[in-house]
Amino acid sequence: MKDFTNQPLLLSVRNVNKKFTKDIRYNMYYGIRDMLLSNHRNYMQLREKEFWAIKDASFDLREGEILGVVGANGSGKTTLMRIISGIYNLNSGEILARPGQKTTSIFALKSGMEPLYTGRENIYLKGSLYGMSKEEIDNQMSFIEDFCELGDRLDRPFGNYSSGMAARLAYAIAVATRPDVFIIDEALAVGDSVFKAKCFDHLKDYVKDGGKGVLFVSNNVRKVLKIATRVIVMDEGEIIYNSQEIRKALQFYIENCLRTLTPEKKAAKLAAVTHYDF
Repeated sequence: MKDFTNQPLLLSVRNVNKKFTKDIRYNMYYGIRDMLLSNHRNYMQLREKEFWAIKDASFDLREGEILGVVGANGSGKTTLMRIISGIYNLNSGEILARPGQKTTSIFALKSGMEPLYTGRENIYLKGSLYGMSKEEIDNQMSFIEDFCELGDRLDRPFGNYSSGMAARLAYAIAVATRPDVFIIDEALAVGDSVFKAKCFDHLKDYVKDGGKGVLFVSNNVRKVLKIATRVIVMDEGEIIYNSQEIRKALQFYIENCLRTLTPEKKAAKLAAVTHYDF
């Protein structure tokens, strides 16, 4: 197993906190109050109906790493990735990256794609949403065509695509942005096995290209086991485990998910998970 601790940093997440409000009415009230009393806010104090979605999260991503991010539903994985992507503001902490570093995030593969446009027209649409110019998209068109393997179906309406075809195209466009940090949040949950294998092989080669790293968010233990070089485990907004020992980290994740069960039920479920996922 390669040790990445001496590799140059791509991303450093330091003591990041993010809180949300359970009730939209309170959310609106707090928003107005914070604008009027901006000098009197205490970001680290929870108010009524507020909760910590991310609590004191810290980790590094280094060149060449594929960092697996796992945790039960609601553990804060996607929220943390959206903070890193700049979709959400953080309440405190900092995210450090190299100047000019490009981050591409995939949360919903079909987001921004128009069903009435052809696949090829959607390449220009989605590419522009990623910040690509027409010239950049033109230069990457042959790569996208080759990678998605859709052939003449690229000139058919996107709305007629199967979920697997849509995943092929959307993923190919994202890869064509050639990001320094590539965030993949459950984006490879659909599509056929052959294309998924192609994506995983491509990611492994991609991070070898110098200055590249991947944040791979998935609860599919088998996929993480095959592709990750390190794993962090999240629970209730906190990072509770961080290790290069992939199998050990995934075992910890599963046992943490089962921690509230009786010993008998825990043993039975653990045996089932181990049988199907490891």
